[in-house]
Amino acid sequence: MTFREGNSSAGLGARAAALCAAAACLCATAAAQKAARPARQPPPRPASVKPAADNAAALGEAAALLQAGRLEEAEARARQVVTASPRDAQARTLLGVILDQRGRAAEAEREYREAIRLDPKSVPAQANLGVLLARTGRLDQAVEAFETVLRFAPDHSQSVYNLGAIYAGRGDYDRAVPLLERAAGVRAGEPPADTRVDPSLLLMLARAYLGAGRAEEASKLIDVVERGAGEDPRALFTLGLALAQGGAYEHAARLFERTDALRPNTYEVLYNLGIARYNLDRYDAAARALEAAAALRPGEAEPLYRLGLVASARGQSEAALGYWQKALAVRPEYPEANFMIGEELSKVGRAAGAVPFYERAVQQDPSKLVYYVRLGAVHFRRQSYEQARAVYEEAARRFPDVPQVQFLVGYAARGQGRYDDAEAAFRRSLALQPDSADVYANLGYIAIQRGADAEAEQLLKRAIALDAKLYPPRYDLGRLLVRVKRYEEAVPVLRDAEALNAKDPGVHYQLFLALSRLKKSSEAKDELALFQRLEGARKAGQDATAEGATPRPPEEQPLPEPSVALPAQGNTARPPAP
Repeated sequence: MTFREGNSSAGLGARAAALCAAAACLCATAAAQKAARPARQPPPRPASVKPAADNAAALGEAAALLQAGRLEEAEARARQVVTASPRDAQARTLLGVILDQRGRAAEAEREYREAIRLDPKSVPAQANLGVLLARTGRLDQAVEAFETVLRFAPDHSQSVYNLGAIYAGRGDYDRAVPLLERAAGVRAGEPPADTRVDPSLLLMLARAYLGAGRAEEASKLIDVVERGAGEDPRALFTLGLALAQGGAYEHAARLFERTDALRPNTYEVLYNLGIARYNLDRYDAAARALEAAAALRPGEAEPLYRLGLVASARGQSEAALGYWQKALAVRPEYPEANFMIGEELSKVGRAAGAVPFYERAVQQDPSKLVYYVRLGAVHFRRQSYEQARAVYEEAARRFPDVPQVQFLVGYAARGQGRYDDAEAAFRRSLALQPDSADVYANLGYIAIQRGADAEAEQLLKRAIALDAKLYPPRYDLGRLLVRVKRYEEAVPVLRDAEALNAKDPGVHYQLFLALSRLKKSSEAKDELALFQRLEGARKAGQDATAEGATPRPPEEQPLPEPSVALPAQGNTARPPAP
């Protein structure tokens, strides 16, 4: 994400002019430098905070040295002013800018904060502090700084842009769009009147439009940028990348194809063309582009990884595994490739073989929650609940505030039959996510196992109220009602459960019991027949209903593999990208 620096003056006559000249070189990247646009000057600072000494000439010299790239001399001159006038907020702001340019962010931050202490309404200090905070990953504090700037100077264009960029980066498009529209001078996607508007800003706004589901407005801006690119392959490629990042793969693929025609056999173009085609499910065309990219750079692992994804999507498991193994031969520390081998082996029923690859993925990149979740799931599939719990507990140590992880710890403990541990973990999950139907359903199951019928009924009804399509709490509530002989109430609950999962023999057995007790022999017989057919493990005639006899209940099935919706960090529609 590119951030634009704030002007290093507050608009005080000659001193402002000198410091504005310095600010022109403060853009965070070369692209931002080329795109810097003049902003309306913020309101003058209150007279009460104006320094006693007039340091305009000295600060002008420091600003000129900064602009000339003579940073050591600029710092020395700015420090002379700060030493002579320690309460001059503008001098401290300029010193902060110089220190920031020299890579001394901590010192720069101290100067910005001292400038703000001296002059709480200092727009330049707040704006430059915001950029520093954003660049160092403290986005919440950066947002606060930029919002402070806009309270004092609503038309401060750099802060409008920077705040919009942060919101866009977070996926908060409803907030990002109006800010980026202001920064670009665009309304509802109509091309800006100022033809000098930075194309990268228009692209960011277009991506925000796409993220907000406003494809028509995005298309208008993309057309403007594309016309401006003409037949320049670099510009077309950059536009294609921006569109691909925004999920507009169809348009991105066309631009990559145009770029390939203008500059054939370029690795970056072919590689990204292959990715775009893969995301459009054009697997044959994707494979051709990626194979060409791999031929151009045999030592690169990424095309091999992507070719594996294409082969997997085609249902060619062995070919996919072969590509990923080749990628690992080129780059042994490749967690995404290890993860996808685990996924593929798990998909084709080779769970035991998947385990070491999932384990390597976790070891190589422990920041990916999805790696832990899938490793634990494959242990579940093998009924290795102890190993699954160990994996989930390690994930809980790394991601303590993710409710799904605490749920998985509880679920594994339930599989072990350690209900006290399970309940404790489920309660931790509930504290983080109070309205989780899955948690209430599992707590209800545990209450049944403990014989706490009233508590179980309350918990299961709460789960059903939160998610009417969740099968386990309806089934468990139905069998609880059968057990306590409330047969009339049990039947509609079990019928609802049957509608959600008619293939579970257990629900038919419970319906058979309830209907038999209610003397509805015909319906009971039908349910018994369904139960016997689905159970399928008894000898012929063993479960036939003899007068006064009751069929044996089905054996409790192994706990199903857990299914959770992860936070965005690990829950992507596509496999992980390197």
